[in-house]
Amino acid sequence: MNAVAPGGPSPGPGAGFPRRLRLTNASDFKRVFNHPLVSADRYFKVLARPAAGECWRLGMAVSRQVDKRAAARNRIKRIIRESFRQRSPEPAGAGPSLDVVVLPRRGIASISNGCLYDSLAAHWARLAAKAERAGERSEPSGYGNKRASNPLES
Repeated sequence: MNAVAPGGPSPGPGAGFPRRLRLTNASDFKRVFNHPLVSADRYFKVLARPAAGECWRLGMAVSRQVDKRAAARNRIKRIIRESFRQRSPEPAGAGPSLDVVVLPRRGIASISNGCLYDSLAAHWARLAAKAERAGERSEPSGYGNKRASNPLES
């Protein structure tokens, strides 16, 4: 059953969610949780961190606090994955790649799919803009990467 609940975009043929687009281990999640770019609204808190790869990767943390019913949590995960998959892909080198973790808020299981898709689309755009601004503020490569030396240590 690959169908998405009514109200959202339908997946194309062969639309899967490959492993290379996922955050797969605890260290990936920890890296995002340490010093993230944050986008939040009443439905989701989305954390992101610039990544070294060429594409965005998605992680989700949908706890039982969101809804006790597994079916409702699975629906939310499907919506998040499909929204992530449907966001406009960037050409290589067009912008920074991000590792993203989505944290749904309590009580969103009763919200319509369309409303959740709209919220997530706004998050993707906001995070892309924040990542661009953060990239502009960072120092050119080679500068600031070295530990500041103490003249007394020499």
